[in-house]
Amino acid sequence: MAEPLTLAGLVVPNHPEAGVDFDHADLQFHRVDHSGHSYEVRVYLNNHDATEETGREEGAGYAGSFFIFGHGGCYGEEGHCDPKRRGSHAFDLRPPHPLEPTTKSLEITDSLKRIRDGGTSELDVTLVPIVRSGDVPAAGPIHDELKLDSVSLVTYETSGA
Repeated sequence: MAEPLTLAGLVVPNHPEAGVDFDHADLQFHRVDHSGHSYEVRVYLNNHDATEETGREEGAGYAGSFFIFGHGGCYGEEGHCDPKRRGSHAFDLRPPHPLEPTTKSLEITDSLKRIRDGGTSELDVTLVPIVRSGDVPAAGPIHDELKLDSVSLVTYETSGA
């Protein structure tokens, strides 16, 4: 089972001045690997102790979850599942390799406003990957850890002048 991953120090947007506030907030997870198991990622805000057993209550910092439909390993010859093997060519019109890492987005507007209104200026994000017990790898060694490049906090202001 993969261990929870905590990302610390995201800056919470200041309380609105002059009545302008964000209308929408997303956490964006960049270049998430999906070559292994299928799994759920539960996202907790300001809860470093979150585990698979942690509830999905607001008081536990639960903000939502996203799912990865995993590839399940590689069945092809060596290099078949390596997205970098294909290379990049100016006239190559094929779609990206199916195993290119993906981007996931999770809407956290209400949770972020609640944290901000409570006076917190930094946001820690704990990601708890959960692989169901029936999800058995079918071929070759498969990692069971959450791999991603970065996380962004994005806010949107859609109303106003």
